Amino acid sequence: MDVLLLLTFLMIKHAIADMFLQTFHSGVNKSNYFGNGQRHYIEHGVSTFLVVLLFAPIQIALAVAFLDYVLHWQIDFIKSFVVKKFNIDRNSGLFWRIQSIDQLCHYMTYSLIVYLLYINQYVTLLQQ
Repeated sequence: MDVLLLLTFLMIKHAIADMFLQTFHSGVNKSNYFGNGQRHYIEHGVSTFLVVLLFAPIQIALAVAFLDYVLHWQIDFIKSFVVKKFNIDRNSGLFWRIQSIDQLCHYMTYSLIVYLLYINQYVTLLQQ
């Protein structure tokens, strides 16, 4: 598996799903745990599935897509909840520091996915 290519595709996927596709969403309240942010989280899960399917069997792609869906939901919820609870101005430096932590958590999700796929590939090779 070309881990650098996988990570690159996941980063491109993230830019598309986290920024471009969100421009088509309006009135999303991610600080409500079961709110209307699900479309956004599903977009991440589906797009991760499509990327990982290029590198792994369908069962693994589905599992990793579900992991990304759940983690993206949790990360976005926590960020949105904190911003709303503490009434943080979206134009403030504090908001952008929180946003940086949010993005770092998403990037670490992709590092985890690459690691899990790499370990799975390694274990599969050992079993042969």
